[in-house]
Amino acid sequence: MNPFSLIMPLISITTSQKIQDKTKLLKNSSKFLSDLTNKPESFVMVKLSDSIPMLFAGNNEPCCFVDIRSIGSLEPSKMAKSIGEFITKEIGVNKNRIYINFDDIDASMWAWNNKTFG
Repeated sequence: MNPFSLIMPLISITTSQKIQDKTKLLKNSSKFLSDLTNKPESFVMVKLSDSIPMLFAGNNEPCCFVDIRSIGSLEPSKMAKSIGEFITKEIGVNKNRIYINFDDIDASMWAWNNKTFG
């Protein structure tokens, strides 16, 4: 087992909603992803883009795109519900207006501290 398969999760949240307390959402998202993936929060990265013009299902009601990347530990069918619930609670976007993308990255394709993990 690659020792780096235990680290490197990223959650990128893009939403049409205006986020009032960005720091709170970033911190809550970091803790959430750490808990969800069972990876140390010290390696979690969170990216937030709010107030983005977005159209989903032909209208501009609030929506959200969540991109989750990690070296291992992703189980989309088990994680999708809790991610949707988290986004609905934190941002106020209805679950049927959220897309989630999961990307299990090969360790050789992710770098940190000037070197790849694999």
